[in-house]
Amino acid sequence: MSEALRTHLTLDRARAAARTGDLDTALRLLDKLDPTAADSPDQTGTGTGAAADPAADPASPSAPDSAPDSASSAVAVLDLRARVHAQRGELAEADRCWAAVQELSPGDVAAAEGRRTIARITAGRRRMRPLVRPGRAVPAAAAVTAVVLAGGAVVALGAAGRGAGAPAPPVRADALAGRVAALEAALETERAALGRERAAVERERAELAAAEERRAAATDRLDAGLAAIAGRLSMPGVTVRRRSQDVYVRFDTGLFPRSADVSPRGRALLRGLGRRMTGMDVRITVVGHALPVPGGRTRGGSVVALGRALVAARHLAEGGGLPRTSFTLVSAGQSDNPYRQPPRNRTVTLRITPQS
Repeated sequence: MSEALRTHLTLDRARAAARTGDLDTALRLLDKLDPTAADSPDQTGTGTGAAADPAADPASPSAPDSAPDSASSAVAVLDLRARVHAQRGELAEADRCWAAVQELSPGDVAAAEGRRTIARITAGRRRMRPLVRPGRAVPAAAAVTAVVLAGGAVVALGAAGRGAGAPAPPVRADALAGRVAALEAALETERAALGRERAAVERERAELAAAEERRAAATDRLDAGLAAIAGRLSMPGVTVRRRSQDVYVRFDTGLFPRSADVSPRGRALLRGLGRRMTGMDVRITVVGHALPVPGGRTRGGSVVALGRALVAARHLAEGGGLPRTSFTLVSAGQSDNPYRQPPRNRTVTLRITPQS
């Protein structure tokens, strides 16, 4: 293998290592290439380098036809070495390499720009800018560029020839696999949490549905019970009204001509109603009513009203064979009467509620 071909292949390998961020490997490969020895003609004119005497005769045996290509290779080696040193934060070495490029190619714009940038960074007049402007043409892959930060840290941006916002160097396969595994683990955790939340919502929804079913069933049972009670208690002489929670019963006439003495008609109505209550699983509230006494209290219950409730409960119990514990006795307020006509308010009213 010729020295020129070996140099070309080694330079390509160094560029590939630099692009992937393996700067140590890139430098080791470049260390094998001495541009001033491998790519420049020696003093006897038998070399292959790029620093040929510009005044030499192109046809002379001491000036080989490949001299321009050798010079280009030497510049490429030094330029890549400068960029790698810049990425490593070794600005002095980068400047030395670009100075060597200028010795071989005095008009090299990229080397001059690189050295000016290093000078500004060293002087503290620049914090974060590319070391060189993209645009240098190289034989194989584009050379890497770098950004120098405050304090000398260097971050790779991409290959020469790319503009701002160019894609970052390739990520190593093992690092990428680690990221994918971490993302998959996080996703699995989120899925598990979402599954638990969904299960909790479903449980709550099922509990609410069950509670609603129980409430609806209880309402249906209550409605059915109230309807049955109202139907059994309906009889002449009383008015029966089914309400949301109980059945309300009032008598069409006053049951007590005076005080707590029940009339014969009233006694018959109470006993007949008691017989209809036989076997009912109910709570019975007997509310006694009385007329307000002129000059007396206008609010609260009265002894007369409570006495009427006691008498009415006794006749209901005797008529239906009901235990006295089935009854609750209450005195209504002075103004809480079922009728507008005073004689009809010498009475009691009943509130019947199912036990279950």
